[in-house]
Amino acid sequence: MEKSHLKGKIAESEKFKGLHPLFPKAFEFLRRPDIADLPPGKYDIDGDRCWASIQEAELKPLAERKLEVHRKFIDIQAPLTGAEDIGLAAMSAEAQALPFDEEKDFVLYEGVSNPVTLVPGEFIIFFPPLDAHAPCCRAQGGPEKIKKVVIKILTD
Repeated sequence: MEKSHLKGKIAESEKFKGLHPLFPKAFEFLRRPDIADLPPGKYDIDGDRCWASIQEAELKPLAERKLEVHRKFIDIQAPLTGAEDIGLAAMSAEAQALPFDEEKDFVLYEGVSNPVTLVPGEFIIFFPPLDAHAPCCRAQGGPEKIKKVVIKILTD
């Protein structure tokens, strides 16, 4: 059985380290006490197998965001400075038929998703190819911009 998304607290991330050989390194980066102070950019964790991207994200309503799906990389996403909604959906048959961008490892498509709210101190993991997600959505009463981290982990 393939994994679907998992949500957790960064303070309790140790219990997830056995799910993938690179998770211990990824969660070590996620637990950095200075992570929210890092400037936007790409941060090496384990070469081309695992890296982090610190982003300043403009949040939009869920209805304005497309779903995305990956094939090669697991995503660990965590808001650093404010609440974020992420739309969740199972990958649809229609999406499987769309042209996939192998270089960028994603396909974007329109679809219905259900929001899950993350606050600083929480993370969510998306496992390919099952987890379609629409990141950077504004949580009810939340900010219009946040700083967040996305960690990419090669599945193989």
